[in-house]
Amino acid sequence: MLGSGTAVTSYAASSDTPPPVHGAGARAATAAAPNTPNAPEAGPPFTKTNGVWQVNSSTPTLRNTVTATSGHKTTSTFEVHTTDSSGKPTDTVVRLTDDNEWGVLVSGEVDTGKPTSVTVPAGRLKNGVTYAVRSSGYDATSKVYENDWSPWATFKVAVPAPAKPAKPTSVVNNGKPGEFTVSLPAGHSAKWVEWQLDQAAWKRVDAAGKTSVTIDTGLRAAAASARTAGDHVLNVRTANDGGASDAVSVAFTGDGTGNGAHAVDLKLPDPNPSSPNPDQKNQTYTGKVTRPLNAPANPARVSPPRESCGPVDRHGYQACFGAPLEKLPKEIAKKAERRAAVAGRGGMVDWCANNTSGAWATRTIECETKSLPAVLRQNGEPIGTAFFDLTRELTLDGTNTFTQRVNIHPVLIPPVFRAIEMVMADQFCTGHTQCKDPGKAELDAWDGKPIWQSSTDTHDANLKTTWNWDDSQKEATYDFDTDFRLDGLLIGGNVPAPGVQTGFQWGLADPSELQEIRCDTKAQYGTSGCVFVNVAPTYTFNAAKYPQAAAHAWLLQEKLPNRMGVRTGDTPLYYLPGGTRADGKNNRDVICDEKDWANKYGDAGAMDGATDKPNCDEFAFNSTYNSGGMPKAEGGLNPVDSGSQCVQTFTKKTDGAVHLYNIDGKVPTWKEVCGRSAISGRHNSGSMAAFSGFAKNMRLMDKDPYWLETSMSGDCQDKNGTFTCTMRTS
Repeated sequence: MLGSGTAVTSYAASSDTPPPVHGAGARAATAAAPNTPNAPEAGPPFTKTNGVWQVNSSTPTLRNTVTATSGHKTTSTFEVHTTDSSGKPTDTVVRLTDDNEWGVLVSGEVDTGKPTSVTVPAGRLKNGVTYAVRSSGYDATSKVYENDWSPWATFKVAVPAPAKPAKPTSVVNNGKPGEFTVSLPAGHSAKWVEWQLDQAAWKRVDAAGKTSVTIDTGLRAAAASARTAGDHVLNVRTANDGGASDAVSVAFTGDGTGNGAHAVDLKLPDPNPSSPNPDQKNQTYTGKVTRPLNAPANPARVSPPRESCGPVDRHGYQACFGAPLEKLPKEIAKKAERRAAVAGRGGMVDWCANNTSGAWATRTIECETKSLPAVLRQNGEPIGTAFFDLTRELTLDGTNTFTQRVNIHPVLIPPVFRAIEMVMADQFCTGHTQCKDPGKAELDAWDGKPIWQSSTDTHDANLKTTWNWDDSQKEATYDFDTDFRLDGLLIGGNVPAPGVQTGFQWGLADPSELQEIRCDTKAQYGTSGCVFVNVAPTYTFNAAKYPQAAAHAWLLQEKLPNRMGVRTGDTPLYYLPGGTRADGKNNRDVICDEKDWANKYGDAGAMDGATDKPNCDEFAFNSTYNSGGMPKAEGGLNPVDSGSQCVQTFTKKTDGAVHLYNIDGKVPTWKEVCGRSAISGRHNSGSMAAFSGFAKNMRLMDKDPYWLETSMSGDCQDKNGTFTCTMRTS
């Protein structure tokens, strides 16, 4: 079959038939096929000893000559095998490349009779090992393969060890405590500069092609009175594959302990291992609207409250609800302003039952109280004004349900009214059809009917409604808003008609953005559920148990201009699930980018137990858009190229207490946008251990805002370029 011109498309590693590297070419008759009569050559230096090519490079050149009777250009395929103890090729093929399935190298095209050649990539061959190589030709024009391989050739990789490099010409301090510039001789052959501090293990930095390198020992000069000159010895030498040079030694003064003066010095309280973890579900209510990152304000929320009036009857009477307080008669407005809180409103939480005005919310409860004046007019002039507080509480307490409680509390009913009656005419959803409208509520659904028949009638009317939404579609997210309309009947004492009517719609009276609901069926939360999307929850540190992590975050919240996660600064953290960017990198890899940085600057005396180790604590957290590692192109708010551009601190136990210091020689400017600290790994991980549960309970999604409460404060002095504090936990 090979002699008939039939294409060969299958190949075994040890096959006597060369692989079809150029696709389905033909194996032609002998007269037309290219021919490689001789064994390949290997070099440099292309010399043999006892019949074996001696190669002085781990990336040798393999070459051979192909002849073709067609006169066309040719290529060669080179295949390398291991050898046995006698130097004969085994069946094991050495993969010279991953560009094809056979691991063979293919040369470029050359004129027939000229040598073809390939260069073996680095890392494919081992020094001191003998290999066997063969090749096979290909006619690049006729697309015809040679029928078989060339004879074998053996070659040995024998790369001589380089001579030891010359030692450094000088080692001098580069102007920063503990950092040194190592100058190298011209034309040096060193691959590395190796350094050793006080007989510790040798470390190395790349030196190939460089005239000098910088070594940072991590030790900083202390106060002159604290150390004696020459208390450390730095040994420096050059090295390559041939060995290392003689060392150059330098004695210097320095430490990294914080015994000297520091620009930042926070004295921390001792950790309390029995301190109970905060209940992250226990969220404080707020009136602050905090939208997800880049979410615009809802334009429907910016219109001021306006009065709703019914028609004028034939006697000139008209009923109106919801007049702004400033438009009411002064004596009515004063009485309304002096109204007292009402306790026990229809099962509402205490802070809602006591609400007299405004909107307040947690992540799952929203409460709003509005003034509801009821004005009876004749020929445009008010003849009687009653005043009610209208309170609504929404509780997102179910997987696919939530509860609305409406309370109507009479504040003032003048004697001019013979009766005032209100009816829940409609309850409905906006935003998505998945939310089901409860509709009208009958009078008997109220606890205390919304009918008042005298000025001394002060009872409250309460209505509880359960709302439902369809959660049958999985991995879905819905935005809901709820609304309702009250119809009112006002009957004056001297009104000849049976009464005049008007209506009041909650959503037309300046509703708060706090009431906007987001529901979802995401599997990551375990069940379906809802939150008030414009309410930022608070994650609270257990500062008493993990003071090192709390102090680090507190320092940055206190001193940096972006004040990340501070509620009073209106500067929330924005959640980035997983901290992973679109390019697949992790924000932490940018901030904690220097290998062994935490071990380099961390202090064993500050660790919390024998098994504790230093850890790089970054703030803002990597799982936020506030992280310095988050690039601007992906929505990052504080992008930096490296953690070295952040405030850099570490913890150290001094005089019986752990302190948080700036790293010596790295004084903050307080214009930085991020921070990293070499602190206890136990404190770092422990402080964030509850966050996954917090994110699940608060149903945090991408770009959702939240606050960080460090539970720490300090008695501080900030002067003459230093910031010193004695910290305490709350």
